[in-house]
Amino acid sequence: MKKFLTILLSLLLVMSLAGCGKKSGGEDTPADDRIRLVYIINGTLGDKSFFDSGKEGLDWIDRDFGDKVYTEYRELTYDNSTWEQKTADIVAEGWDIVVAGTYDMKDYIGALALEYPDTKFWFFDEEWNFDDPDGWQYYNTPNLYAMLFAQNEGSFVAGAMAAMMSLEGKVAFMGGMDNTVLDDFYVGFANGAKYINPNASINCSWMNSFNDVTAGKDTATGLYEAGYDVVFACGGQAGLGGFDAVIEQPEGKWIVGVDGDQGSYFASLGTTEGTNKAARTITSMQKNVNNGFYQAMERHLNGNLPYGSNEKLGLKGEYVSVSVNEITKALFTPEQLAQVEKITADIISGAIDPGTAFGQPEGWFYGTFVPSMQ
Repeated sequence: MKKFLTILLSLLLVMSLAGCGKKSGGEDTPADDRIRLVYIINGTLGDKSFFDSGKEGLDWIDRDFGDKVYTEYRELTYDNSTWEQKTADIVAEGWDIVVAGTYDMKDYIGALALEYPDTKFWFFDEEWNFDDPDGWQYYNTPNLYAMLFAQNEGSFVAGAMAAMMSLEGKVAFMGGMDNTVLDDFYVGFANGAKYINPNASINCSWMNSFNDVTAGKDTATGLYEAGYDVVFACGGQAGLGGFDAVIEQPEGKWIVGVDGDQGSYFASLGTTEGTNKAARTITSMQKNVNNGFYQAMERHLNGNLPYGSNEKLGLKGEYVSVSVNEITKALFTPEQLAQVEKITADIISGAIDPGTAFGQPEGWFYGTFVPSMQ
C-alpha cells in the first residue's frame, strides 16, 4: 500500500510539472488553451501615464476575457542597452500575442515579427510601412497590427485650453525625446493654442529623457522663469518633474498632464503636495492606451483585428481625450468648457484640421513649423 501511494504521488507530481512551465518572470504558465499575451514595457510602471494606462488595459482584459486570455507584463527598465536581447528572450518563450510600443522598439519588434510569423504582434505609438518595399523601414509582417494614437487631435484641444488659461499669451511644450510622435504632440498643441490666440507664442523644448525627473523639473522651471505660464509636460516619468516645478512657482503658473488624468491622480493621493499639484493641473491630454489594448483584444477574439495594417485611433472612440475633472471645471467657465466640446466635435467631424508631423517633408518641423509658432 505504501509503495502504491508513493507511485501515485510521484505520478501526480510529474503531471503537475508537465502542466505548467516556469517563465523568466518566475510565474507559472497556465496549463489550458487560453490565448497567452505578454505586454513588454520598455521602461517601468509608475509613470502615472502611458505605461500605466497599458497595464490598466491588461487588467480590463483579465476582467472581461480572463476565461479566454492569460496576460502578463514584463518591465525592461530604462537601460536600453538590454532591450533587444530581453525582448528576443521574451518572444522566444512562445507567446500567442506580444504587445510592445514606442519608436525605439520598432526595429526589434519588426525583426522578431519576421522571425516568428505564427506569433501575433500589437505595436502601439508608431506608424509602419507594410506596403512599399522600396520605402523606409519596410516590413512584410502580416502578423503585426499597428495602433497609432492621434496625439495631435487630443493635443490640439489641450493647446486650446492652455491658451484659454494663459494670461501672458505664452505657453510651452516640453517633450521627452525628439521624434515624430512627440513632434506630433507639439504640432497639435501649438495649432490648438493658435486657434484660440493667433498671437500666442508656443515654445518647444526637450528633456532628452523619459525617466529623469530632475531633467523634467529643470526644463519646466526654466520655461516658467522665461515667462511661459502654461507648460505641457509630455515625457513619461521625466514629465513628472514638471509637477514638482509648478508648485514652486507663484500663482498663475499651470501645467498640462499627459497620457492619464494626472490631476485626478495627484488629488487622489490625499497629501498636501498631491493636492497642490492637482490644483495647478488644468487638464491632461489622455492617450488611452488602455482602451486601445482592450478594443484590440475584443476585435482579435471576434476575428476582425486588421493585422498587416496601421490604424489611427483618435478623439472618435475616445482613444485620445482631454480630462475634464472637478479641478478643470473649477478653472474654466461653462462657456469655455462648451467651446472645448465644440472643438472636439469639430476635429471629429473634420471641420478642424489639427495638423500633423507625419508625412511632412524633411526639415519641415524645425525649418518651418516651430519658427512659425514663436
